[in-house]
Amino acid sequence: MYNTMINKAYIVLAILFSGLFQISLPETPEISFIDDYDYKTFYRIAKSPIHKIHRFSAWKRAAPEVRTITITSSLDSTAQKALFYNSGSKYKKPLLLALHSWSEDYSQHYSIPYGIWAIKNDWVLIHPDYRGAFTNPKSTLSEYAIRDILDALEYAKKNAEIDMSRIYVTGFSGGGMATLMMVGRFPYLFSAAAAWVPVYDLVQWYGTTRHARHNYSRHITNSCGGEPLPGSKAYTECLKRSVSSYLKNARDAGIPVYIATGVKDGFVPPSHSIQAFNDLADSADHISADDMKFIDKYRRLPRHLRG
Repeated sequence: MYNTMINKAYIVLAILFSGLFQISLPETPEISFIDDYDYKTFYRIAKSPIHKIHRFSAWKRAAPEVRTITITSSLDSTAQKALFYNSGSKYKKPLLLALHSWSEDYSQHYSIPYGIWAIKNDWVLIHPDYRGAFTNPKSTLSEYAIRDILDALEYAKKNAEIDMSRIYVTGFSGGGMATLMMVGRFPYLFSAAAAWVPVYDLVQWYGTTRHARHNYSRHITNSCGGEPLPGSKAYTECLKRSVSSYLKNARDAGIPVYIATGVKDGFVPPSHSIQAFNDLADSADHISADDMKFIDKYRRLPRHLRG
């Protein structure tokens, strides 16, 4: 049975990696957890001293072994940046494909814990740019962006000793959306996935954000070629770039997927994660449309769903 954490959306790597990703790894070396207070949740990173310095300087200070690389796109031959870590050790190692959030790029501060984790535990890390922030037609999970992610995955496989049974993908916000997109479209490439506060459907999210003060709705229209009204080309394009069109493939493949959201999230309604959960869960475990509406409206769980 798939599980979802509805109450809180913490980026807690100790839970993320030691819980989900060791399910079938009885001979895995002992895990070294991240013990620095500042890197244990999203909000601590946001308030930490490391967040106040330039992102490349922050990476150099916190995870100096992680380096910037350039990968030539197999789709349009452009040079695409990524962060990469490989210790060079000869034994086969887990590979973590980490995907940046909606408004950021491959150098974002919030991904520094992935680098620390990889260094402490001798994992391989690849953190691609995949056309940067989700603000234009070539980003926002376009075919260019998807190909960049696939190219980054291949780069890591060719430039490090990878345990092919331990390839994981993760991200939050737009990175959570990208994570679910990758396991929906290419489930055979991954061993497990973890998505935090993902956007499930761009058309739905446009409807949520169109009157908001932030720019997410404009990002969607810029990316999809206009307002995604039913019957329009922009509507079709938004669905093509949406998790909702593909995620059930991950269930058919049996890939473990961890989804986390927060009932009080002010940007992505909890129903996005719940719909993703429903795509993966047994029908008997589905959360109803009425319950989703209740959660989105009141930002709390109905009494019958409380543990």
